[in-house]
Amino acid sequence: MYRRRFLAGAAVAAPAALAAPAVLRAQSGHDWKLVTSLPKNLPGPGVSAQRWADRITSMSGGELKITVYAGGELVPPFGTQEAVENGTAQAYHGSGSWFAGRDISHAFFFSGPFGLLFDEMHAWMYYGGGQALLDEFTHPRGLQILIAGGSGVQTFGWFKKPIASLEDLQGLNFRVTGFGATVLNKIGMNAVSLPPGEIFPALQSGALDGAEWVGPAFDQAFGFQKIMPYMYAPSFGDIYGGIEFGINLEAWNALSDGLKAIVVAATEAEANRSSADALNMNIDGLEALQKVEGLTIGTLPEDVWAALRKASHEVVAEVAGTSPFVGRLVDSYYGYVKRASGYKQLYDMPFMAERVKYIG
Repeated sequence: MYRRRFLAGAAVAAPAALAAPAVLRAQSGHDWKLVTSLPKNLPGPGVSAQRWADRITSMSGGELKITVYAGGELVPPFGTQEAVENGTAQAYHGSGSWFAGRDISHAFFFSGPFGLLFDEMHAWMYYGGGQALLDEFTHPRGLQILIAGGSGVQTFGWFKKPIASLEDLQGLNFRVTGFGATVLNKIGMNAVSLPPGEIFPALQSGALDGAEWVGPAFDQAFGFQKIMPYMYAPSFGDIYGGIEFGINLEAWNALSDGLKAIVVAATEAEANRSSADALNMNIDGLEALQKVEGLTIGTLPEDVWAALRKASHEVVAEVAGTSPFVGRLVDSYYGYVKRASGYKQLYDMPFMAERVKYIG
């Protein structure tokens, strides 16, 4: 009889016990604002931000709810990082190159000149000490930053006139960010930093002579092929083409270990998903651009490449000398570039040459 009473009491108590954690979760929930620099639902990175927010909201059972604000909705497109630092929003989605004006070394976590490809970048960040350096760089500013994937090697740029030599680049007003801006200024161009949504109007009005954005699919979505007859690839500086999620450190530290694990897992998944999405979109995008009448797709002449290599060495050396930390960052980054290049010279590069022969 006592056993029946115990089981009956347990049957009543169990639902209450199970319900209690749900009540606690509701009381301790987190509502985050995520600000981006991009137009709403922009293919690729715009979709990535929403997918990340939706995944975390779902995986956490709503305990961590994230609402996405497109560029300009809550803060200016290039004001997202500062908005997270000062607590206006809890997270941003953007490129380290867009914030390089505040500190150029941030751009290493987007792309360094002649730097790490996206698989190499992920290896360096996860296993080569990159994340520890990023934490050392951003924690004092009140940020926890996690890499969110890369576009892969990007397009060098779109132009109104053909580029047959280094002379043809002199004095051109060219939209570019990050290390690319500093390097291109050194070789005689006039680098202009503009948010993504302002690039096409500036090209159309003649305020810009050329521009870079990402790659075939993303550039095509902006309509560059409609007004710019010359496209040159690949880029020398936008190699990983990375994007990141920056989180206010106070908001990050307020999360439970379980919620932090959800955010990290969702971000690592998004880094893989967005990189795959970018590659697939750019394969399709290039095939479409190759059919555009009147569009010339080419590669840069050797004298431009020589100037880019020289200027890039100078810029990296100048940046490395700005502080002991940046010196360590440069040594770590390019040390990994050298090691990865040695590996790929034996494996990837010969294989790619043979694969081209195989597919005909």
